[in-house]
Amino acid sequence: MALLAGATGLALSDPSGQEAQTRAATSTARTTIEQMLSYNYKTIDAQATRIEGLLTGSFKSEFSQAMDKDIKPLAVRNKTVVQARVSDVGVMEQSEGRVKVLAFVNQATVGADSEKPAIDQNRVIATLTKVGDRWLVSQVQAF
Repeated sequence: MALLAGATGLALSDPSGQEAQTRAATSTARTTIEQMLSYNYKTIDAQATRIEGLLTGSFKSEFSQAMDKDIKPLAVRNKTVVQARVSDVGVMEQSEGRVKVLAFVNQATVGADSEKPAIDQNRVIATLTKVGDRWLVSQVQAF
């Protein structure tokens, strides 16, 4: 009887499992954003390939083009290493199979011309789309 009451209470408090889905999406957003915004000029090709597996839709090709044309050449030339950390993530919108978040990101950048890391504070709006049983980033806006 207690098991039935517990299950009924769970169903009433979150009938669609949306809260669990939102937690999963925001957790994925945190780790994916950190990976997308971190890179090491020595391993940038392997990193880009791994990150592409976390993306979907037209954003996947946009990311690949930006990495190949802009980010990688500059990173290699300047021997750049960037480490990103998401300090917080908040849900802006959610619907079935889609979550839009705002992430607060700090990036520490070092290169051949700098001994001390330069710290940049960024805000990122990311949309995650559920593909199968995975949450993948389908859009990103940085400001």
